Amino acid sequence: METFSGNLVAAALVVDAKSTVLQLKQYKLCKYCLERHTDTGRVKPDRPCYICRGLMDSLDSIMDRIMAAVQDYEFDTFVVGATLPTQIYEREDAMRARLKIRGRESIKNHLTRELGTRLVWLTKRKADYMKPDITISLAVDKENNVDVAVKSRPVALAGRYVKKSRGLPQKQDKCPHCEGKGCDSCNNSGLSGYASVEGIIAKELMAVTKGQAPKFSWIGSEDQKSLVLGSGRPFSVRVFDPKKRELKKVRVKGNGVSATMSMHEDILEPQARFTVKTRIHTRCASPLTKQDLKKLNSLAGSDVSFENRSRIATKRIYSARARQLGSNEFTLTITADGGLMIKQFVGGEEYMKPNISEILGNKCECVTFDILDVELQ
Repeated sequence: METFSGNLVAAALVVDAKSTVLQLKQYKLCKYCLERHTDTGRVKPDRPCYICRGLMDSLDSIMDRIMAAVQDYEFDTFVVGATLPTQIYEREDAMRARLKIRGRESIKNHLTRELGTRLVWLTKRKADYMKPDITISLAVDKENNVDVAVKSRPVALAGRYVKKSRGLPQKQDKCPHCEGKGCDSCNNSGLSGYASVEGIIAKELMAVTKGQAPKFSWIGSEDQKSLVLGSGRPFSVRVFDPKKRELKKVRVKGNGVSATMSMHEDILEPQARFTVKTRIHTRCASPLTKQDLKKLNSLAGSDVSFENRSRIATKRIYSARARQLGSNEFTLTITADGGLMIKQFVGGEEYMKPNISEILGNKCECVTFDILDVELQ
C-alpha cells in the first residue's frame, strides 16, 4: 500500500514538472533565469529575458566594474549586495504565481551569488556575510544601468601620544560644512584643520590608510598649555572606509607631538578607570611657609569631592609632593584618579572640597599643569 502511494506521489511530481516545463516555454528566459526555475534542460534559453531583461547576461561587464572598484582596497573578506528595481521582482513574482513555482532562489540572491563566486575565483579572497572587510553594493536602475560602490569596514587602532609643545589643544573643531562626517571641504577628515593633537594624528592616519573621518576616543584630556610626557596619554581611533588595512605600527611625529599606534579590535572606553601623575605649577596671592608645604604633602591618601553633571563625584589622591619655587609659587606633583579637574582643584571653587586654596587659606591659581604619566586600571 505504501509503495503504491509513493508511486502516485512520484508520478504526480513528474506531471507537475512536465507541466511547469511546458508553461515555462511560454516565457522567454535567459539561461540564468531558467536555472532558477527548472532543473531540466528541456527548455532552451531565449532573449530578451522576460524577467531580467538582460541583467544576468551582463555578469561579465558587471564583474569588470567590480574589479575596477576594489583594486585599490586591501581585503581578505567581502560581501556583495544589490538593490534591484521593483519591476524585476514583480515580473518574477507574477510568473511564479501563474506557474505555482515555490521555494526557488530570488534573482537578487542569484545575481550576488554568481558575482561572489567569480570574485572568489579572481581574487582568491573569501566571502564573509558576518564581518567582511569590504562591502560591494550594486544599484541597478530600470534600464539595467549598474552603479558599483565599495565601502570598507573601519579599522581601529590604539596607542599613546606625547605632547612636548605648549599651546596645542587635544581636540580639533569639527568641519562646519559636514559636522564631522567628512566632505570635500575638509578633505574627508571631518575636521576644521590640523592644528591639534587630533588633527596631527588624523592627517597621518588618513595618509597611511587612505581612509576618512577618524573618530577618536580619549582617555582623559589636558589643558591647551599642558605638556604630556612619560609614556604618553592612551587613546584609540577608528578610521572609516580605509583602503589600506594591513597595518602593524603607525608612528606620527610633528609639531611637538609624537604617537605610536597599532591595530586593535576594540575602541577604548572613555569611562575606563585610570590614574594620572600631574605636576601642577601654582601661584599664590600671599607668600608660602614651610608649614604650607607640609599641608600639601598631607593630601596623599585623601579624597576630593565635587559636583559633576548634577552628581557628586569623588577622586582619590594617592601621592602628593610639593616643592617651593619662590616666595609665592610652588609645584605640586600628585598621582590621582583620572577626571580630577586640576584648575578647579587649585582655584578653590566652592563645589570642590578639599582644594588647595582652602587648605592653604591663600588664594591660588594654576599657572600650568603637565601630565607626567597615565596608567589604565
